[in-house]
Amino acid sequence: MSIISRYILKEYLKFFSITLSLLSIVYLMIEFLEKIRKFSERDADLLLVIQYFLYKLPRIIFDIAPMAVLIATFLTLGMLSRNNEIIAFKSSGVSLLKLTTPLLLFGLFLSGVFFFLNGTLVPSTYKKARTIQEVTIEKKSTDGKLVQNKIWLRLDSRTLFNIELVEPNKRKMYGVNIYYLGSDFSLPETVEAEGLTYKNGNWYLSNGLHRTFQPDGTVQIKRFDEEVISINKKPEDFQQAAAQSEEMTYRHLQSYIDQLSRDGFDATRYHVDLLGKQAFPFVNLMMVLVGIPFALQDRRSAAVARGAAISLSLGLLYWLVFSVTISLGHVNALSPWLSAWGANLLFLGIGSYLFLNIRH
Repeated sequence: MSIISRYILKEYLKFFSITLSLLSIVYLMIEFLEKIRKFSERDADLLLVIQYFLYKLPRIIFDIAPMAVLIATFLTLGMLSRNNEIIAFKSSGVSLLKLTTPLLLFGLFLSGVFFFLNGTLVPSTYKKARTIQEVTIEKKSTDGKLVQNKIWLRLDSRTLFNIELVEPNKRKMYGVNIYYLGSDFSLPETVEAEGLTYKNGNWYLSNGLHRTFQPDGTVQIKRFDEEVISINKKPEDFQQAAAQSEEMTYRHLQSYIDQLSRDGFDATRYHVDLLGKQAFPFVNLMMVLVGIPFALQDRRSAAVARGAAISLSLGLLYWLVFSVTISLGHVNALSPWLSAWGANLLFLGIGSYLFLNIRH
């Protein structure tokens, strides 16, 4: 690496570190003010509160890093331009591509690091933070658990639920198996149903059958199209039982998708989420790419403010486009791959066009 590249990268890392630290502190303060009242009402132990924020920190850094990358890009090149160092470098025969290559390589490196972390550390620590908040501190029900890609719930001491898939709106489930245990923990009755739907204040099983095991060893089978079942839970009570993509590693989420597909369920939503988890870390590279052209504009005061506003607007626009395309993928309006990578492709095109049209 040349002296110029090391110098630019050093300045960039300084701005990036400062910006990331400040944004993290602001985010933590907002999170603290939002949660502290709820935690204090539950008389949460101080150690648990500290653990919650420590486990939440990797997700916070992951979320705010792209904005820190964009701001650091703008500040670094803006400083070099204001000090006429860009002109000096260009006069010495150094091209803009060579000047900005360290920033682009750092954006690519950071994207690779977050790609790995988003499939390992980030989901596991985020899940631990949510468990501390909802289970340990807020004492919410832990009846629902995801075990080996199967959702298990305990309705009472003698009734177990096994569910293949919970819809995100929590009002419909698929692949329902109910096990009624006897006083001696025998299994006198089971129910299998294709679906379980909540409507008009009642739960309805659909397309299923009852199996009753008689003492003489025979089995009575009764089929039904739809019937009401008494469950002392509301749809929101099943929220913890639903598989949360943001709490699953790449491997775990892919295994869940494979299981749903083998069992004949539509796994499109989770396939889109998996591709989205893999695509989103590359926003860091996109932020460098779109930040460079505006940072190298005319350094008059008005231009500085305009460039900063446009760069930040592009950063927010990425999140909007990404959210919209992911939502379209969930409802099969876009293919899973396009819904996940569409925002990156769009900003790659915008950034490349702006970069190639920088005034020399």
